[in-house]
This record gives sequence, C-alpha cells and structure tokens, in this order.
Amino acid sequence: MTFTNYWRSWLLGVVFGLQSVVPSAQADEWQDASEVVVATTDSMLSVLAESRQQTVPEIMPSIANVLAPVVDYRAIAKGVMAKYYRLAEPEQFDAFVVVFHDSLVQAYTKALVTFEVDSYSLQKNPGEDGRTGREKVWVKVYADNSVYDIHYTMSTKSGPWKVTNVVLDGVNLGLAFRNQFATAMSQYGNNIDQVIDNWTTSTY
Repeated sequence: MTFTNYWRSWLLGVVFGLQSVVPSAQADEWQDASEVVVATTDSMLSVLAESRQQTVPEIMPSIANVLAPVVDYRAIAKGVMAKYYRLAEPEQFDAFVVVFHDSLVQAYTKALVTFEVDSYSLQKNPGEDGRTGREKVWVKVYADNSVYDIHYTMSTKSGPWKVTNVVLDGVNLGLAFRNQFATAMSQYGNNIDQVIDNWTTSTY
C-alpha cells in the first residue's frame, strides 16, 4: 500500500472517528465512545450527501469544523515529529500543527467527495487497554466495494475523547506519517522550517 493510500485510508477512518464527549466516572468509557461513533457517523454521512455538488474549497470550512473536536492535532503532530520534536522551537511546532491541520483538512475533503459508504459495524477491542482515559474501538467499514478494518486509539487526556492514532488493516498510519517526516528531514538537511514549508506538497 502506498503512502497516498495510507493517507486516504486514515481519512476514511476519521469519518468514523469520535466527536467530543466527556465521559462520566461511572459510565463505561468504551460504551461512551461507541455511542458517539454512531452519532458522528450519521452526521458525517449527512455531510457526504449534502456536499456532492460543492467544490473542495467550498466544503473545507465545514469539514474543518467537524474535525476540530475529533482529532487531537497537537498530539498527532508531536508523534509525527518524534525525536525531532525536541529540536523544534515552540513556534516551529505550532507552525507544523497548522500545516498538518490544513493538509489533513484539504486531503480529507478531497477524499470525502469520493467515498461511497455502504455500512459499518463496531466491536470492542478484545484486548483491553487497561488504562483509564484511553480506549481502543474497532470499526469494520464497507465502502467502495472494499472492507476496511479500522482500529482507533482514543484519549481523554485533554478532557474530551479525541483520536490520537489509527491502524488500518494492520498498518499504523501514525507511524507512516512519522516516517514521512523523518524522510523529509533527511531530504532537507534537518531543516525543520523547510520541512514545514514543503509539508503540504509532500503529502500528495
């Protein structure tokens, strides 16, 4: 599978990601998460139905609003930078979060207009994570005549549930982004500013 397919598949996963929800201490966290998956999925399928006649730039603001409570951009960006995060100045990290966010929204919107989702089903991760505030939810998605097994890692570290990583059919997409960043650092002589400046074009 090419990186482009990793990216597209990760974006498909976000369609079935988690809307913001603060779990109660008494409630089962996985149940909280799974219930929100259903509500969010219905919302995203509605966006799909309503956006068929719109252009990507027209849809992007709405998509950005949908993703805002779902994706922990800062946590993912830190993981993508990995060891290079320690070399980055705070303003460089903030700049990377912005370009990562923008490239994700643009790519997600492009992918969104092409998906034909037939159905999906949820199942609890058979191996319990065992940590409070962290859950894994598995989703089987039937789309475009294909079946995708999507495994989410979610965290409530910052309060609401947010997606921090996705594994698609055994492929760790967070690691794929990390490898891309490392390759870009090598390509640009460990110049973080150049990696940031070229991130959007390097992902397509």
